[in-house]
Amino acid sequence: MALVCLNKLFTKGINIVGIIPPAKNESTYNLMIETANRLKLNIIEYESKLTEPDFLGKVKDLDADLGVVASYNKKLPKELLRLTKDGFINLHPSKLPNYRGANPYSHVIINGEEESAITLHFMDEEYDTGDIISQYRFSIDINETMGTLFYRTNEMCASMLYEALDYYETHKFPRKPQPKIKNLKKAETLSFEKKNIFINWQKSAEDIERFIRALNPFIGAITIYKGYILRINSAKVIDKKHKYKPGTIVETKKSLRIACGEDLLEIESVQYGGFFISSAQDFIERVNPQKGEILNNG
Repeated sequence: MALVCLNKLFTKGINIVGIIPPAKNESTYNLMIETANRLKLNIIEYESKLTEPDFLGKVKDLDADLGVVASYNKKLPKELLRLTKDGFINLHPSKLPNYRGANPYSHVIINGEEESAITLHFMDEEYDTGDIISQYRFSIDINETMGTLFYRTNEMCASMLYEALDYYETHKFPRKPQPKIKNLKKAETLSFEKKNIFINWQKSAEDIERFIRALNPFIGAITIYKGYILRINSAKVIDKKHKYKPGTIVETKKSLRIACGEDLLEIESVQYGGFFISSAQDFIERVNPQKGEILNNG
């Protein structure tokens, strides 16, 4: 999102007085530096903390009107937030206050939401809690994946940001405190380390199919087969009652079908360990899975 927004603002002629890249140990650091250098933009870096006096001094010397944040994974300290005339604003790809956190893309699909939003809001010292400036709602497609939602919202956010900054040239931003809602929906990180990307075969085939789309392509929904990780990239629901234990392979001839807590899941494409990525039919021919074998979480 940061790169898409940066390119949009640059091509539209917004006066960008400085760029703060991610920390040097972040995977996106080099890409941001290369982009900033290509655009001949002023780069302000910090060694390890956003409270370093030398770094804060350089930001203060910019005498900037506004700070703009996109896809940044660190809380901004109050020492930094007060160094621009009108504070910092952030883009978040959800309908705040719901789905605060690192990965709203996946969670709105997992939860079967029919609608999501992008939100532009002021920043404070917490994640995604500041006053709302604007919000744009949109429908989630029936076949939406994490990837399609990610790329769609990146473009939406870039357009929203440019329109807001164009408005800001002659107006003050409106501010609306985020509503207080009980049982806020969360958008926690999904990862192998957290063990929350494993498929729970006890769930319905419909739930599992959404889960697979919600992790495709950047994370991947996984299960274990013969001691190796089997990443399922796409599948479809087969509306069929059964009495098999969830996770059981029930068809391997014309298709690869797995019993779920409710109905069956027909696998369409997979990645098997570090060996290959293929269609389900190719997986059947190479690995020869047997009816009655169980997929599990290790």
